[in-house]
Order: sequence, then C-alpha cells, then structure tokens
Amino acid sequence: MSSVMDDIYELLDSYNGRDKVVRLACYACKLYGCIQGEKSWQVAGSRLSNARMMLRLFDDIPMIRHTYNYGLGKHESSKIAAFLGVLANMVDQAFLPVEKACWLHDVGVIKLSTVTADRLEILSTALWAGSLYISLIQTFRSMRHVWWSRDCLSAEDACEARRNLDARLIIQAITAGKLCLDITHAVSCLPSGCLWGEKIGGTKVSAIATFSSVIGIGLYFARKRLLK
Repeated sequence: MSSVMDDIYELLDSYNGRDKVVRLACYACKLYGCIQGEKSWQVAGSRLSNARMMLRLFDDIPMIRHTYNYGLGKHESSKIAAFLGVLANMVDQAFLPVEKACWLHDVGVIKLSTVTADRLEILSTALWAGSLYISLIQTFRSMRHVWWSRDCLSAEDACEARRNLDARLIIQAITAGKLCLDITHAVSCLPSGCLWGEKIGGTKVSAIATFSSVIGIGLYFARKRLLK
C-alpha cells in the first residue's frame, strides 16, 4: 500500500506527472459532460485545460535550455535522428510563443484582427500536430533499433537482457499507439478541410483524449518500473 502511495506522490510531485493527472481529469470531465449533456462538467474540463495552458506560459526558458543543450544532435547515432531531434525542438520552440500570443489575445492584452487570431489558432494546432507526428517517427525509429539489438543477442546472452528489450518494445509500441490517438485528437481540432478537421464529434474527441491520458499515466508507471 505504501509503495502505491509513494508512486502516486511522486507522480503528483513532478510538473510532468501532475500535468498528466490534470489532463486526464480535464478530458474525463469533458467526456462525462458530453455523454450526459451537462454543460457544467464541460466547463469544468475547459477550466482544467486552461490551467494546463497557464502553466505552459512559463515553459519557454526550460525549452530554450533543452534546445541549447541538444544543439545539432551530434550525440545522436545518425544524421536522420539528429535532424528529427533538431526539427522537433524547432517546432516545440515555435509552438510556445504562438500559444502565448493566442492567450494574450483571448484575455484582451493584445488586439488582433479576427483573421490574424484565427490563423494563429490554426498555426498553434498545426505545430502541436506536427510535434506529435515527429515524435511518432522518432518512436518508430527507436523501436527498430531496439528490435535490431534484440536480434543481435546471442543464445548465450542472459534472458534478463532479452526480457528487458521485450519490455522496452512493448512500451514503445504502446507509446506509438498513444501518439496516434493524440494526432487524431490534434488534427480534429483543425478547421474543416484540413484532413479530418472538425469531422469527429466532441464526444469522440473527448473519449480519444481520455483514453490517451490513461495510457500516458500507465506508461509513466511502466517506465518507472523498467528503470528500477
């Protein structure tokens, strides 16, 4: 029991862990509100979503430091991996000020025309979707490398090493599935005419996001166990 409580404490004690829990609560409230037709639950979900966004307003400096430390990805195993890493950092770095500009417009601090505001919202969503797509490619490449490492194990190698690689493959496969759900969610927020933008109903989008959030928390604990 104490181990479970310690895990929950560690989850809630970190920024990323708490964000996962708030994300789950956000979309669970929206899903319940959509199913029951209760606006109050949907409003609660929107307020939780706004809380997550408010915290992201201060992510610029940590992101700049991460981008600086990563550099041109010279430590990566290949030029493709380095290119994807640099591209992911550029997209994530661009997303933060765009989202900030959208928020400042929403609260009335800056005045933008309706057309400009709409374009910024679309750009923000497109950057979000693009970041997820790059992460999906990186995950597939990582899965391929782990698979190769597994195939290179000789019969004399310890079974423990093979089990460890199998566990990593399962975690990465689940991560790829979660990213597919997140991409589906992100693209559905784009305007009509952009792939499947606005073609998935609010209830289904909330269900997809809720399921993705549950998987995200499960992956958090799975990775924690694997690293022990």
